[in-house]
Amino acid sequence: MTDVRRETEARLGAVERVWGPRSLRAEGGAGDGRRQIDLRGLGGLAVTVEPDQFLDLGEAFWRGEAVSFTAPSTSARAESWGRRWLGGLLTTCGLTAVGRAEPADGGMHGRAHLVPALVTRSEGRWNGDSYELEVAGSMREGGIFEQNLQVRRTITARHGESRVRVSDVVRNDGFAEVPLKLLYHINLGWPLVDEGARVRASTAPEWQAALAAPTPLEPEKVDALVAAAGDDGYATATLDAAGTRVTVRYRVAELPYLTVWRSAASGSYALGIEPGTCWPSHADGPDSGKAGRMLAPGEEITTDVEIVFEERPPA
Repeated sequence: MTDVRRETEARLGAVERVWGPRSLRAEGGAGDGRRQIDLRGLGGLAVTVEPDQFLDLGEAFWRGEAVSFTAPSTSARAESWGRRWLGGLLTTCGLTAVGRAEPADGGMHGRAHLVPALVTRSEGRWNGDSYELEVAGSMREGGIFEQNLQVRRTITARHGESRVRVSDVVRNDGFAEVPLKLLYHINLGWPLVDEGARVRASTAPEWQAALAAPTPLEPEKVDALVAAAGDDGYATATLDAAGTRVTVRYRVAELPYLTVWRSAASGSYALGIEPGTCWPSHADGPDSGKAGRMLAPGEEITTDVEIVFEERPPA
């Protein structure tokens, strides 16, 4: 039996310098000064982790092309969500508001995107024949006399595999029951998002739609769906584009709702696949799906979301 680790080390003297997570800091532009961690060598996928934005996933490149949504942002420190949101592969929305909200509730999509992480681990390591990458950290959203929610996030990937997993442990550290409004805003852009690409979701009932070409001033579409779990407890949503399939897998027990956001507006052209504990407040769905999940004092839940990129043969 071949010892993959020793065969690799015979050819590559410092595996961690080439395959492991790489820390850096952005210079210039809308994200100036932000800490970043690059995950590379994921079988054609490369992803940047954003410690200064809730340990979210920033720019993603697939087979050398930028495929995450890039927003026309002013600055990560601008006055409103629309001007400071940089886009990226995954943005956490919540933890006390998702969708349109009053300033006292954090404003549009809540405060999570403003919360910096305490990074507790960023390393690559061998596990048998696999080289695994892991970035972990903790974040807190709270205030005196208000909610006190802690999130411990772990991001994992394997060298040579085009998938990234994000797992959160969310705990109510406070002493009153509070609603947890948490949505994983997964954002794909051109060239995967283009006219003729199709998005499908395992929901009740099953949902699908074809994407349209960009059109000036086209209104956004926000579909509020109920996830349907398979035998393994996970639901999926897929984007089938020319030559590529992107699949989002998520555990329905903790994330029972799915929002699909389609923006065909020229210059803001994007697709959002968004599992969550709720729908956004402005989605066309019943209020019961917007209330969030109640967390008792000391209670915690563990969520699991995976994003997979793979080549797709021509139809």
